[in-house]
Amino acid sequence: MKAAEITEDRKEALLARIRGCLEKRLDIVFAYVHGSFALHESFNDIDIAVFFDSAPDSPLQIELLLEAELGNAVRDFPVDVRVLNNSPLSFRYNVIRFGRPLFINDDDIRSDFVEAAIRNYLDFAPFRRMYLKETLGLAI
Repeated sequence: MKAAEITEDRKEALLARIRGCLEKRLDIVFAYVHGSFALHESFNDIDIAVFFDSAPDSPLQIELLLEAELGNAVRDFPVDVRVLNNSPLSFRYNVIRFGRPLFINDDDIRSDFVEAAIRNYLDFAPFRRMYLKETLGLAI
């Protein structure tokens, strides 16, 4: 798939459509836009990360359902949805660091999530570096 380039105004209009769909769901506490859509002028898809008030029993099922729903709202571009609850620590950290909030229903819960993700990531970082260096010879 060829990377798309659109204006910031068009990006904001697409995000408004996505936000409108997600805000209707009372079980979503907050959502982030991340990946190339949030960082660059060119992108292949729109990456959305969502946090639920309780972790879904079947994250894949809810991801596919939301991808279809948001894809219908956006139409022109594929939407990739990932559930933040119980996601890998490195994913959570990168969403927070490089993404931006799309909408927030409860900022206290979001703040607690952000604080825990950053603290845990930074606590674990030295062990990750040591592991990658010893097993793969990578110095990060």
